[in-house]
Amino acid sequence: MLIPTLSMGMDKDVTLKAKIRQLVELRLKTIRAPNDEKRMAADEEFRSFLRDALNDPRSFKEAFDTIPQLADLRSGDDFFRLINWNVPMDDQTHKYRCFIQFYDKKEKTYRVVELKQGYRDLEGENRKIFNEKDWYGALYYKIIPSKTWKTGSKRTYIVLGWDGHDEFSNLKVVDVLTISNKNIRFGADIFDTPEKNIKRFIIEYKSDASVSLNYDESKKRIVFNQLVPLQPDLADMREFYIPVMQFDALEWKNRKWRFEEDVNVKMKSKVDTEYNDPPESQNIR
Repeated sequence: MLIPTLSMGMDKDVTLKAKIRQLVELRLKTIRAPNDEKRMAADEEFRSFLRDALNDPRSFKEAFDTIPQLADLRSGDDFFRLINWNVPMDDQTHKYRCFIQFYDKKEKTYRVVELKQGYRDLEGENRKIFNEKDWYGALYYKIIPSKTWKTGSKRTYIVLGWDGHDEFSNLKVVDVLTISNKNIRFGADIFDTPEKNIKRFIIEYKSDASVSLNYDESKKRIVFNQLVPLQPDLADMREFYIPVMQFDALEWKNRKWRFEEDVNVKMKSKVDTEYNDPPESQNIR
């Protein structure tokens, strides 16, 4: 039974853990909704309540990982957290939601920034810079150490994400997240790949395929499957690309993530869920 929704001006004696329990129920309401209309309405209620909970200064130190099908990721330096989830639609596309929470030293308070998903155009998407008001939308599953810069008011991170693009294809993305007191920015000119002048690295593949893209901690590189078309005459149609057991990588050299072909990858005896698509714990198919 759903706990009655508490008002936005909550009494001070309501604990943060009680808010999280309410968020669990609201998220389940979204997941169980029978159609797009009810799903979006339930998600709006969940999103509003989550925003209120994150505005509680105590929330930064509190885990939200009991909320089903929601990613609660933290940067290795504990500077920020990223709370991210998807809303699957009946046409097999997805809506994406994301909050970024970090401590603003200048204002001496925790800031909560909601990313607003804007218009999506796959053509040229990898060459655009996005911000919190015009976000392309993805479900992130890993934050890895930055190889670029860190100053007093600006920090940069690499994030890996998944996008259930449509019924025909999925995407994996390597993006550059920059957080400053002024704004949130996605994308940077730090990639050297066969496709020139890109701001983020995107691979597209057949929707029912399982493609690995993850950070190899031991060798400090981003490793991913090579993709091939199902048939030679489908070479220009990425929705018909599938992975093979050969790997390429992005390696940090001369201040760029440089594409390296045919890298040697030692496979683990047990399947690593982070290497598979989508992350099993988030159940996003």
